[in-house]
Amino acid sequence: MQYRHAPAADRSALDAVLASAPGRPTLPVRLTVELLGRAREHLASRGAGNPGPVTVWDPCCGAGVSLTVLGLLCPGIATLAGTDADPAPLDLARRNLALLAPGGPAARASELDDLATRHGKESYADAAAAARELVPRSRPQWMVAPADAHDRAATRAALAGIAPDVVLADLPHGRQTSWAGATAAPATPAAPGDAGGDVGSGPHGSPARGRGSGTDGPAPGPPPEIAFLRAVAGVLAPQAVVVAVGRGRSVPLPPGVRALEKLRVGHRAAVLVRAGALTGR
Repeated sequence: MQYRHAPAADRSALDAVLASAPGRPTLPVRLTVELLGRAREHLASRGAGNPGPVTVWDPCCGAGVSLTVLGLLCPGIATLAGTDADPAPLDLARRNLALLAPGGPAARASELDDLATRHGKESYADAAAAARELVPRSRPQWMVAPADAHDRAATRAALAGIAPDVVLADLPHGRQTSWAGATAAPATPAAPGDAGGDVGSGPHGSPARGRGSGTDGPAPGPPPEIAFLRAVAGVLAPQAVVVAVGRGRSVPLPPGVRALEKLRVGHRAAVLVRAGALTGR
């Protein structure tokens, strides 16, 4: 994939500053920024040029890393909304999003300095220095709340009148992120640099797909990704853009639904689709 909106850069300092939930991978920073840029292009194609400040919702927000990255690196964001079926990592999301407030980076640097003194770990001191260098490109309002994305009434209540223009969701995968109903380990902060190349997120909200055993079990239903995308689109305006990322060759769409874009980046696939196409509006 050719990057049009996210030039190559060393963003390892962000990995050190952001609070993460161990074992819960999220999107690489550069890919996160690129996907928002492409979504905004499609918003503009439905209007008159620049769509203006946008509202971004992550219905699989976990520790809020993707939302915080967007606020730190992308101008023109009015509101960031995060929901997740698992409430466990949401306190981490609030800590991360607090970086976007005036004084947020300085407060985080002070926390990291205290940890460096207490534990004698140089990685905390390095992260504190990185936090002091942060200057958010946007100062959006933000909210975080528990909600299963498949429960439209609960999701609408959690969003509390917020009207997302863009949805950015890293779909469940791996051993500790799964569709709602699976067991996941509790979220606990990791030391800076301990989480590897990707920083954390939590389990995501959508029903698990039924699976039978043997010849007498029920036939498998549609992929859970399809139910998730339809549910998310059901609380959006038709012109909103849904961006979903998964592991594998492609992200499944309902039959007959045409994507705005399909992308492959390493072992990840992404799809951009109009909300109205998912709901038939």
